[in-house]
Formats: sequence, structure tokens, C-alpha cells
Amino acid sequence: MQSTEPVTFYDRHPFDWVPPGGSEEIDAVVSRPLAELIQSLDPSLLVLDIGCGAGRVLGVLARRAIRCIGLDRSRVSVGMIVERYHRPGVVGDNLHLPFADGTADVVISDGVIHHTDDPAAAFAENCRILKPAGRMYLAVYKPYGRYPWLYKYPGAVIRIGLRHQWAGPFVAFFAQVPYFLFHFVRAKGRRTWAGARNLFFDYFVTPRVAFLPRTVVEEWCRKHGVRVVLYDENRGGNVHSFCLAKEDRSSAAPDPHKSLAAEVTMAEQRQTA
Repeated sequence: MQSTEPVTFYDRHPFDWVPPGGSEEIDAVVSRPLAELIQSLDPSLLVLDIGCGAGRVLGVLARRAIRCIGLDRSRVSVGMIVERYHRPGVVGDNLHLPFADGTADVVISDGVIHHTDDPAAAFAENCRILKPAGRMYLAVYKPYGRYPWLYKYPGAVIRIGLRHQWAGPFVAFFAQVPYFLFHFVRAKGRRTWAGARNLFFDYFVTPRVAFLPRTVVEEWCRKHGVRVVLYDENRGGNVHSFCLAKEDRSSAAPDPHKSLAAEVTMAEQRQTA
């Protein structure tokens, strides 16, 4: 599949800050509710990591031998996950997912739809590809806390500065270096400059961010036939998360020809098409 644009923001600045070797514990790279979901999964289930980036979540799935496919708008990021974790990767748009209805047993959307042009439509697409009785993990930016203010005000200055080549060194010295030092101390020396730089661009420079309240997400759930199983406010954090389950409204027997193996094969064929 061809990417939706020649070079995306995340082609230039992939969300790559987790060591690919898997040296960090699961709780260090994903939230507690997502860690618990992953640890509960049967390896035979098919998990679609929508907006997989460079493989922060997909790497955890792969190390646990869980069947998974990653999708991202960034061709660079998809190349990273295929090379690092030897799992199928698909270049595609969250608003037009290249999967059939009811493909996935589990959908993971960890900090993704708030970067799309239409978060409601992206959520609908995630629900569409989820099987009846399937599970979904959704994490989105909260409309309150420190991050909306940081993105709107200091972030605006940073984004304006980066439009001018002469301002780059000033942004690096006055913004990127302090940000790196903060993360270096917070990670007890395990954060690299490259990793902190990727986080910096995702945090302050990413061109599209929506801040989504719980009530809006719950309204989407009612509209698309999914229910909230668990909500985590994540006090002090930038995102809140939802563990969801899709209603099973079908009384018909499942189609025996739509096996998990067939879905994986179809995704691999789309990648090479």
C-alpha cells in the first residue's frame, strides 16, 4: 500500500524512544491497564496495533509471541517494526483502515487518534475492524492538566521558531536541552538524546493534537456499540485510557473461512501491493 503522503511528520520524527532489545520492563513503556490487557491475551488472538509507531507496544506483543500486525501512517516507522520485530507492518491511514470488518480480536490505539484530522471517524474505524465481543484499548490526551497549556503556549513558540532555520539552535539550547535533562534524570540515566528528541517533537511540534474529554469518548462508545469495561484517569499524566468491549449483536454463526491466518496473510499482501 502506498502511504497517504510522500513524507509524514513521523517519517521525519518517528516516535522511537524505547530500546528495541526489550531490556525495559513492560510497565516502563506502556500504561498499567494496557500492560494488564497484554498479559491476559491468548497468543492465538489477532491484535492490530493501530498507529504502532516504531513498535513500542508491538515489540511487547512480539516478545510474548502474540499474533500482531502493526499499522502506521509513517513508512519509516513501519520499516522499523518489520526489521526489529519481524511482524507484519502496513502503511495506512487511521481514517481508512485497510482491514475488513471484524478482523481483530483486539485493537490497540495508544495515543493515536488525537493526532488525526477527525478523531471521531478514527475511533469509528477502530470499532469497525474489531470483532463482536472483541476488546479495544484506547488512550487519548486529556483536555485538562499541564499538557494542553504547554502545547498551546510554549509549544506555539517552539513551532514558530522551528520554521526559521536561524532559530533552530536557540530552540535546541533553550527547549530541547532542558527537556533532555529532565527526561535523563527522570529515567535515571536511561534516556538517550535521540529518544528525548523524538519525545520532544511528539510533545511540542506534532502538527495535530485534540484533547478529548471522557464524556465525548463515552458518547462515541454508545454510538458504535462498545462499552467501557475500565477507565483510568491516570492522575498526573497527559492521557486517560479506556478498556472497551464490543457488543456481540450477531446471532449468526461465524464464517469458518475467515480464519486468523487468512487475515494475517491478507495484511502481508497489502503491505507488498
